[in-house]
Amino acid sequence: MKFALNQVGFPYEDLLENLSFLADAGYDGVEPNVTADGPLWDDDRVAAFAAEANRAGVGVPAVSTTLHWEFPLSSPDGKTRDRGVEIGERMIEVAARVGAEAVLIVPGVVDGDTPYDEAYDRGLEAVRTLARRGSEYGVTIAVENVWNDFLLSPLEFASFVDAAAEAGPVGAYFDAGNVRRFGRPEQWIRILGDRVARIHVKDYRTDVDTIEGFTYPLQGNLAWGEITRALADVGYDGWITAEVPPYETYPDQMPPQLLANLRRIFA
Repeated sequence: MKFALNQVGFPYEDLLENLSFLADAGYDGVEPNVTADGPLWDDDRVAAFAAEANRAGVGVPAVSTTLHWEFPLSSPDGKTRDRGVEIGERMIEVAARVGAEAVLIVPGVVDGDTPYDEAYDRGLEAVRTLARRGSEYGVTIAVENVWNDFLLSPLEFASFVDAAAEAGPVGAYFDAGNVRRFGRPEQWIRILGDRVARIHVKDYRTDVDTIEGFTYPLQGNLAWGEITRALADVGYDGWITAEVPPYETYPDQMPPQLLANLRRIFA
């Protein structure tokens, strides 16, 4: 396994400073986020990031974003959907430039304005559009399971991935912590099988049925032994990327402590 940290856990403001810090801490990779006014919209800064990652010997498992909550690919508003697709296309471009082979995509959001069936159709169309662009760059569209009231079973998730993959490279960005609220991560992994393209990890406390239940690996109720056995059963030996925030006090203390726990769990 190779271990990375998503940008949500970076202790510093500057992207390159975090890259250097995490390389020194022993991480194999870093996962940057495309944000509304962040550096990854600037080609020169993307090139600088790629050069520094290469110098430090750090990989990039994927490029992610939170912007698809603001611009859902399932939105009933066409302009909002178009903006979501544009964001995804930029993520693909950035991924190709920094040597990442995947982008993390939230496929849709079900809410009072977006019925489930309509979210499915619109989300599938948008992911297929991104898959066609991804095939041009050699980048996989990795669809993540998130708290979006959408794709709530592993069978449906697998079916969605298969339908989208008819247009190009599509896989699952499986988040073990996100599933625990309503399912068993090890069961999802076995059902998704070789569709799993990337893994996100966080823990979840089952006695707190809200977003506050998310916590650091080994501090919640995930059955990590079962998860690692399931990953071995499906032949997954790729990136393990943590998606947890830094500590409020001494934020630079979190990444090395987290890495020690990841090595204990997976290695």
